[in-house]
Amino acid sequence: MLAFGQGAKADTFVGTIGGNDCVGAFGASFSDCKIPNESQYGKAAGSPIIVKFDAIIANEIITGYTVTVNTSLFPTITGTEFAITLGDPEGKSGTWTYTPGAGDPTILAYVAKGGPNFNVFLNDDGDMLAGSWTTPGGKGLSHLSFYDSKGNGTAIPEPASLALLGMGLLGLGFAARRRRAH
Repeated sequence: MLAFGQGAKADTFVGTIGGNDCVGAFGASFSDCKIPNESQYGKAAGSPIIVKFDAIIANEIITGYTVTVNTSLFPTITGTEFAITLGDPEGKSGTWTYTPGAGDPTILAYVAKGGPNFNVFLNDDGDMLAGSWTTPGGKGLSHLSFYDSKGNGTAIPEPASLALLGMGLLGLGFAARRRRAH
């Protein structure tokens, strides 16, 4: 989950906000943390937190992450759905990718915290599976937080699940037709 590299993706930068996102500007506790209902956040307004990756730092270099999941809303998330690639060892910039499983939420907003502030990004360029970030003022990364589509569990459907659903509906159709024929 820890790698170095560059990414070319660009989401909408909303702005830099002082303090912490959860237990600060966005909410009083982790499980209740959500994007404020303000127009600047567009369709991500009201979205609850899914997961937070706190950087583990040794000698000003990120060596890994601790993961906190909002299990009350997103019991299928473990953190392994995400891969974080750092642009530099201190995590002043980087990219992330997301590989959701069945029932996992979409990513509509994310936060990169560094120093006393955090940057907010809207994942609105059509790619809900990847994004890029920078920390405020060139500070090293403290944490990344990811926010959902208002907690409705909207996920990108997996092909096998869709195929299984289609076969089940087809089977029901055949059974009903057979019953009418007799």
